[in-house]
Amino acid sequence: MSSGTEKVLDDLQKVLGELEHTVKGAMSSAGGHADDVVDKIRAALDKAQGRIDDAEHALGRGLRRGARAADDYLKDNTWTSLGIMAAVAFVVGFALGRRQ
Repeated sequence: MSSGTEKVLDDLQKVLGELEHTVKGAMSSAGGHADDVVDKIRAALDKAQGRIDDAEHALGRGLRRGARAADDYLKDNTWTSLGIMAAVAFVVGFALGRRQ
């Protein structure tokens, strides 16, 4: 897994931990502070949603860059790519033929 993905997952774990802590605190002090607790929970959820949105955008950008790089490579090296695919197909076909 990439370090960026790991960082996002770690951030999400931290936010979920904060949310769990807030909910436990809300349950223990359910007196007249319910509005404050609801606001804290809403803020934690908004923070989590923001991080998730950021992660989606970052992953989307990375996927688009990777797809463009693969497309460019295939366009620039068409014959090499076809040769590699043919060699792989030959090896797979040979292995499957020997197995039967």
